[in-house]
Amino acid sequence: MKATYKIGQIRGIAVSVHWTFLLFLGWVILLNFFAGFHTEEIIWTILLLVSVFFCILAHELGHALMARYFGVQATGIILLPIGGVASVQTFPRKPKQELLITLAGPMVNLTIALVLVLLLHPYKAYWDETENIGVVNQGNFLFQLQVINMALALFNLIPAFPMDGGRILRSLLALRMNVVKATQVSGIIGKLIAIGFVVWGIVSINPFLPIIGIFILLAARSEEYYLQINTMAQGLKLREVVMYDYPHLDGEETVRDALNILMNNHSRQFIIMEAGKPAGTVHRMQIIKSIAEMKYFLRIKQLMKDNLEYLDANMDVERVLGKLAANDQRIYPVMDHDQFAGVVNFQHLIEYLLIHTATTQQYHRIKSLAGIG
Repeated sequence: MKATYKIGQIRGIAVSVHWTFLLFLGWVILLNFFAGFHTEEIIWTILLLVSVFFCILAHELGHALMARYFGVQATGIILLPIGGVASVQTFPRKPKQELLITLAGPMVNLTIALVLVLLLHPYKAYWDETENIGVVNQGNFLFQLQVINMALALFNLIPAFPMDGGRILRSLLALRMNVVKATQVSGIIGKLIAIGFVVWGIVSINPFLPIIGIFILLAARSEEYYLQINTMAQGLKLREVVMYDYPHLDGEETVRDALNILMNNHSRQFIIMEAGKPAGTVHRMQIIKSIAEMKYFLRIKQLMKDNLEYLDANMDVERVLGKLAANDQRIYPVMDHDQFAGVVNFQHLIEYLLIHTATTQQYHRIKSLAGIG
């Protein structure tokens, strides 16, 4: 089962929805059904959820487009039941840039809430009108959507790193200390808040609060790991980290020829070479499947995926770090003035950094964050 499903692209930014969002939508519909709500009320509830979905998307686009303004390329947006995640290839170079990029998301929700206030005439406080609370209907739809956008903005400003509030805290701290130290400080504060969410959720018997708390804890760990790698990779060019000894097969070889290589090599992906240049990739399970189907004389190039993305040897490693981290098994050919220089993937990069650039403290910290024994 795929974790995410791509639903479109906006200005070059891929938009995907996590399967748990679809599960959440189904769960809400079932809750409304078993609560005895009428069909019309269920439809309005679904419309509200879909509207919130687009508000969250707008929030993440706020981050992504502001990042693009500062030259930080956003690669994609993933929408989750508890919010969204905008992925960027590199970190903003200046704390003030991160501050503005982070503020852009909540500001989008506050703007939506303000527009909705202007549409509601006469406007009365949400809690002053009892019919606004509870079941969604035509009369309170805009009120509910306005309050949810206010809540999204305020919730995201909680200083629990890596939520928006935590990133704002980090950017402010980074004005007075280095970004790694600022991340560690904001991470500790975020973990304390996350633990508070878990405890509060258990005491109040609210299942969503522990989920949010656990998400914050896991995301904070991942963010610190990525930042440590990014810090060590600064100043490195791809030509310095390429692998010259890499798993490859000749496109003209048969499945039977490849069998001996598979028995002595546990790589998942193989580069397919044609005329001395990389032409595509093949996964070892595709070869094993062909063997099981007795297609011994099938050419390897017939199994090949023409999905190679070439990287320039003169590129800074930190510029492609997000791309490499997105799939730590994927192999990228590196070209140096149209000549094949070697390949790189995320796992090899981590090994290179641990061997060549990591201090003793960084080495042990990265081992801990990566779960390396």
